[in-house]
Amino acid sequence: MNNSYFSIIARFILLILIQGFIFSKFDLFGTYDPYICLIFILIYPIKVNRIIFLLTSFSFGITLDLFTSSYGLNAAACLSIAFLRPYILNIVFGYFFDPRSVKLIKTYLKDSSIYQKIIYLFIMIFLHHLIMFSLEVFSLNHLPLIFIKTINTSILSFIFCSTFIYLFLPNEK
Repeated sequence: MNNSYFSIIARFILLILIQGFIFSKFDLFGTYDPYICLIFILIYPIKVNRIIFLLTSFSFGITLDLFTSSYGLNAAACLSIAFLRPYILNIVFGYFFDPRSVKLIKTYLKDSSIYQKIIYLFIMIFLHHLIMFSLEVFSLNHLPLIFIKTINTSILSFIFCSTFIYLFLPNEK
């Protein structure tokens, strides 16, 4: 088995277990949980076939839903940001983005500016949370609640995700 596939499977299992058993019980101020599981989609290799990436992201979201009893919310949000990731990479990294997948995601994070890294991470995390909390509430009457919860959880998740990404990426080859 290829080393990158072993790395993907190990991240899949590790992040599901960490999110399910530790971070889903974090409850900052009683409502805000960091979603470090997004690291799986954020640093997923670009060279892998897009259909496989979408199926893996959906499987990741469904598995996370089983651990956290969120009834498909994570699956919908993970699949949505997995679908939008190439477009976000193109917007954030511009001409630096290679749609033919010659470069690795590690190369983007290593060779880009700190602003591009922050924008990429925050947009992906914010979109995931906005989709998930919008589906959770599923009412426009509670729009301020959705935005407050999205922003607070996004900031918390951004702090944890950026820390864990810099722990994961130096170990990749």
